[in-house]
Amino acid sequence: MKRTARFFMALLAMTLGCQESSGQRYITTDADKEVAARILATLHENKDLSTPELMVIAAKDLLGTPYVASTLEEDPFNEELRVYLTKTDCILFVETCLNLARTVKQSANKVPGFDAFAANVAKTRYRKAPPYTYSDRIHYTTDWLRRQEGSLEDLTLSLGGKEDPRPINFMTRHPKSYKQLADADNIPRAALDLGRIGEVEDELNKIPMTYIPKDRIAAAAKGIRSGDIICFVSSVEGLDIAHVAIAYVEDGRVGFIHASQADGKVEIDGRTIEEYVRPRSNLSGIKVVRPL
Repeated sequence: MKRTARFFMALLAMTLGCQESSGQRYITTDADKEVAARILATLHENKDLSTPELMVIAAKDLLGTPYVASTLEEDPFNEELRVYLTKTDCILFVETCLNLARTVKQSANKVPGFDAFAANVAKTRYRKAPPYTYSDRIHYTTDWLRRQEGSLEDLTLSLGGKEDPRPINFMTRHPKSYKQLADADNIPRAALDLGRIGEVEDELNKIPMTYIPKDRIAAAAKGIRSGDIICFVSSVEGLDIAHVAIAYVEDGRVGFIHASQADGKVEIDGRTIEEYVRPRSNLSGIKVVRPL
């Protein structure tokens, strides 16, 4: 009976794309592993380049990848490490390029495998080892950035930015917007996650956010390099970052590569960073962060 149960559990795991290596369980597909293998091989051929330069190579390889919202919410009540390269949203696109580059920089003389890449994704996406809950996932981009201090350099203030005193509290102010938190009054797990996210917000608010206001972006652009992470700061109360991209400087034009929800794919945007931000009332400016 036990053997039969284990067999059907294994069969279910294969159907869902669940895999496990060295204790790290993840969900992916063969197509995603093929894309990762191709990019990791390309980056390995150029491994002497800097992490930002490798990120740009990875980003270009992913051009045309479909934008799919809520990629991590396929099963909202079963929090698993999901690693996809054949579909993405804006933060997952940047996270993917960063971790592909890091995985290659960490490798020795051979092309790293998917397991090493997935392990790096887990480190940047979650605040603890599995098993995961919803509140273990790093939801705020500000938190994502601060938890990587030492491997990311925040250039925002040095490029003319200033402090933003507004608190970060969107998730606890709007729990009904999240399936995992919506019924916190009745479901203990949801209540616990909501409370833990509130603790994260309190910790984040001990240090003010920083940003470069719209009217300073043109001047700040002179210090932006290809491969810098560009965070588009939200003007919505309680929300820190509305969109994330990778800077792409070509012929003096300071543009960016991103997963565009409007166009439904990863693309090199036709606008400069300043042109993208200026007319948008939901954006107040940008942050600039450089991978080391």
